[in-house]
Amino acid sequence: IGRPSAAAFLARGMLVALAHIDAALVENVARDIGASALALDVTNAEEFERVVDNVERALGPLDVLVNNAGIMPVGPFLDESAATTRRIVDINVHGVLNGMKILLPRFVARRRGHLVNVASMAAKVPAPGGVTYTGTKHFILGASDAVRQELRGTGVEVTCLMPGPVLTEMMAGLRPARG
Repeated sequence: IGRPSAAAFLARGMLVALAHIDAALVENVARDIGASALALDVTNAEEFERVVDNVERALGPLDVLVNNAGIMPVGPFLDESAATTRRIVDINVHGVLNGMKILLPRFVARRRGHLVNVASMAAKVPAPGGVTYTGTKHFILGASDAVRQELRGTGVEVTCLMPGPVLTEMMAGLRPARG
């Protein structure tokens, strides 16, 4: 989702900075599409803020944040380790909150900006084998809706995307939901 989104932004003349925990991966993608690249662990708020500061020094004030980091380990909930649960929540919830807390004050101060949080259809349709993932996506949807209401009238837009299944590595092994 990140790569085609970044390519679409670039095609519209936007300056784009990509950030990912895997520095080599993000550098390769950025080089391929003509974007800037930075390594970032979204769970580390101080690192996230440093990256945003560096991007704004290099490219100017950010107009859009696409909060797209997420992981989806799959398997029966009762078999999920505590460490896996913590990692899913750290990336999918705290990572998104970190981005929101860093960028939204800047957007509000400028009276413009667009926050895009990427959730999933799992926020509305449960994903068997992805109980914790589903819960984190419910959280992102609710947090996005709440902050949108809080920021009404500030000039800041908030969007929550809820894509369905996309053929990526993250989807490997997930069974379709049954109704």
